[in-house]
Amino acid sequence: MTTNVILIAGTTVEHEVVSGETSTWALIPRLTEIGAIGEQSEPKEKTTLQDTIKKYDSGLRDAPDKNLKGQYIPVQAAEDEYYDEYVLQQAFITRVRNEEEFNIRVNWPDNEVNGFLFKSLGFEWDQGSQEDYKMFTTNGKQNSRVVYAASIAGTLTVTTSTDTQLTMGIIPATIDTGEGTVYWKSADVNLATVDANGLVSGVLAGTVAITAEFRGVSVSADVVVS
Repeated sequence: MTTNVILIAGTTVEHEVVSGETSTWALIPRLTEIGAIGEQSEPKEKTTLQDTIKKYDSGLRDAPDKNLKGQYIPVQAAEDEYYDEYVLQQAFITRVRNEEEFNIRVNWPDNEVNGFLFKSLGFEWDQGSQEDYKMFTTNGKQNSRVVYAASIAGTLTVTTSTDTQLTMGIIPATIDTGEGTVYWKSADVNLATVDANGLVSGVLAGTVAITAEFRGVSVSADVVVS
């Protein structure tokens, strides 16, 4: 049985739109509920002959249901008040009706960000409850572990014309970033560049922020170029 989380004021939910090597995030307007964020594992026994009490480890996890509920925005003309929201919502609804798989991130009001892979499995209308607006549900599954936080490791100093290798760490640590794409970015390529694998190359003396993002959860670290 899935517990639904009613989205509190200030929470936003976005879906990732990937074009080539570029990743952008688009708002999903008017969502009111989203399935519980996170997952539970089945216990896996790891008792040895010497143990006097059974011991356990984490086993396989079931993919939690993700039934996103929202208030449908009716057709809007370009000059209408809610036209921009309508366009954003229609882009998301088209994806779930096509049963696509894509990353979703949840931005909580306390600035915490969670990300996960979502497999859409259907779309349905619900009974309207607010004025003349219909309500909808997009049915699906969380197809990955939820990412709760991230970190950057490696030497954060580099000289011009040399390199330093950075890596991205994820919480939970059992997540393999090879199951998705890590996007690396330099805040100022005139000071340092970074490739798709986190290799930073010094260009000009100064301090530059290097950012890594995985499933919508990002982290930055300052690299000093000398």
